[in-house]
Amino acid sequence: MPTSEQDYEQTYATALTAWLEGQSVAINPFADVHEAAWPPSAEVVRLHHRFMDARRRQGPLAAEVEARAAEFLAVTLQAYDTRYGQLKGEIAETETASGIATWRYDVAQQRLFWSPYALAQMGFDAATAPRTPQEAIAHFVHPADRDYVSKMLGLIQADGQPRELRYRFLHPQHGVTWRLCKATAHRDAQGRVTDLLIFSRNITELVELEERQHLYQAIFDHIEDVVLVTEAEPIDLPGPRIVYVNKAFERMTGYTAEEVIGQSPRILQGPGTSPETRAQIRHALQTWQPITVDILNYRKDGSEFWAELAITPVTQPNGWVTYWVAVQRDITERRRQSARQQHLQKMQAVGELTAGIAHNFNNLLAIIQGYSEILKRNAQDQPQSQRQIETILRAARRGAQLVQQLSLFCRQERSTPVVVDVQAMAEETLTLVRQLLPAEIRVDEIADSAATLKDARPLLIEVDRSQLSQALLNLIINARDAMLPDGGQLTVAVGRQRITTGTLNHLAERVFYDAPPEAGEYVWVSVRDTGIGMDASTQRRIFEPFFTTKPPGQGTGLGLAMVYGFVAEHRGLITVASAPGEGTTLTLYFPAVAAAASNEEFSGEYRYLPLSLPPGATALVVEDERDLCDLIAEMLTKLGFATVHRAYDGAAALDCLRTLDQPLELVVTDYSMPLASGKQVVDELAARGLGHRVLLTSGLPLLDKLSSLPPTVQVIHLPKPVSLSKLSKAVRQLLDDAGKTASDGTATRKPS
Repeated sequence: MPTSEQDYEQTYATALTAWLEGQSVAINPFADVHEAAWPPSAEVVRLHHRFMDARRRQGPLAAEVEARAAEFLAVTLQAYDTRYGQLKGEIAETETASGIATWRYDVAQQRLFWSPYALAQMGFDAATAPRTPQEAIAHFVHPADRDYVSKMLGLIQADGQPRELRYRFLHPQHGVTWRLCKATAHRDAQGRVTDLLIFSRNITELVELEERQHLYQAIFDHIEDVVLVTEAEPIDLPGPRIVYVNKAFERMTGYTAEEVIGQSPRILQGPGTSPETRAQIRHALQTWQPITVDILNYRKDGSEFWAELAITPVTQPNGWVTYWVAVQRDITERRRQSARQQHLQKMQAVGELTAGIAHNFNNLLAIIQGYSEILKRNAQDQPQSQRQIETILRAARRGAQLVQQLSLFCRQERSTPVVVDVQAMAEETLTLVRQLLPAEIRVDEIADSAATLKDARPLLIEVDRSQLSQALLNLIINARDAMLPDGGQLTVAVGRQRITTGTLNHLAERVFYDAPPEAGEYVWVSVRDTGIGMDASTQRRIFEPFFTTKPPGQGTGLGLAMVYGFVAEHRGLITVASAPGEGTTLTLYFPAVAAAASNEEFSGEYRYLPLSLPPGATALVVEDERDLCDLIAEMLTKLGFATVHRAYDGAAALDCLRTLDQPLELVVTDYSMPLASGKQVVDELAARGLGHRVLLTSGLPLLDKLSSLPPTVQVIHLPKPVSLSKLSKAVRQLLDDAGKTASDGTATRKPS
């Protein structure tokens, strides 16, 4: 089959040579080639003349040869004309059968040529039909659409790009109709547009149908609730087929209308859908009765949502049900708010109980830790005793950490927010805990997940560094325990995501937060394991204090409660994705910040600081826990105070101040006490001018309360449990008038 100019020339030359030699050849040398691949007739003429000129250059040709060659060219062109006539007839038949009229516009001649079918459709003949597009537009196109049609044809002529037009048409017999017009351009060898081919058909019935559909669709699409229509039967599997859904259905479920038409509404049900609710719906359909229920449905992405579903039958005059109309409303947030309110009330009650436990436990720890430090100092030459006492101190410190977790859960422990790079912090924590992970647990590098981030900005949030580290440690240890003894894969990942109300509604995971998070950019860190996983009931309780699935003695049930409190305090949220046997992924989300990460580090180590006190230095200790009061008094004596007065409640302290006749170098008082508060004690101290240095001890944050104390008093808040080294350092601060916030959590205020 010839496919190039050389092929065409060779084919033609071979056929012409055979013809001149008197051989029998096809009338058309290209007869064996589909007409779409025939060369243009002008190209055939050029091929003929090139071949004959080449023959003439070899010597003069006889007249008989010239005549026979001309005859061959004429016969070939006659075959072209014959096929052209056939094609014109086929095109005319196609036009008539398809109802598509055609025009050709010659750009150079500015002449519009009509096909016979187009003339017949418009009631014209070739002599009277408009000869230019402008005349045709003025004669046939509705006045409101003329500028549009002229502009579109001008664009096609200018850039040669095909376009489709819909416009109103003024038909000579039928009045205003609608037509769909498609126009394409032909170009010459220089790329200039030479012709426009225009195809047009009547779409009036289609437009009228579309207008009615648009009206009905607009009505239903402006309804916020889902409208779904199904056939009446079958009730049994596969169930009645969906015949219509509105836009609200697509927004609520994620399915498009095309995906669900012909499907059963059961496509929205899933493993969590109540069998009892399904049975109620089935009974209503069987008895042709309307029904309203709350049902748990599933979106296309697998996420759950609760819907209030009302199903009503559509009946014929004879009472026969032909369709069911279902209207459903998303009540997920309403149920979530109700459940959250119940949860908050429960958590508040548990929190109050926990706060009391934390307060009392703090006092006991202070006594244990304080007397242990005294014993350790007294047994400096007894190594065995030193080791035993250090064991007690380590236990006390672990207990103090537990109290800190309890206080954080109850929102009573003040955090120190700084800007933190989440990826760097996660890497540090993972490096720290690698030694705690057995060889059976494989650990992914955080960089592997962070490398997939398209945004190269650092993942910065503003949180308490130690609390974030503790939260990650809790998640990693829980993941480790979930994979023991068989082992598995541990993955810590970080990332960034924009959170909106829509994002929360479409998250497949369970979402936990204290207050609805504000829309904006969030940084997340997740810990994923391939362990035993959790069922839905366990997931709902994992953040409750003291709830644990671990065996007795292996878990306090406070780890995830602390994580929840920490995230809630920083206006974040937590998602949980888990299923029995499929592992668990917990993801913490925090509002992103743009400031640079802080490199500040805090040390928890303290050392004993000897004091330089004036002779006869006197102090007053006020503490309603009698043993703790005696301990602090003994500590102050160890630090060099000559006289230490003791008051076991606030009222006793006020009585003591009223009877003193000499100033006090120091007052150490609890803030929250029966009968009289620490503030009342400080107020009395200032009013009588008996001193201006005060240590306020409390397990609760007091920084916001310091401003309400008398301005002449210098105050330091000393968090419990109180150790000898902490007490020594705080007293030294007061004596040296160091008016700044210490790295150990103490807060100071200078007198004004």
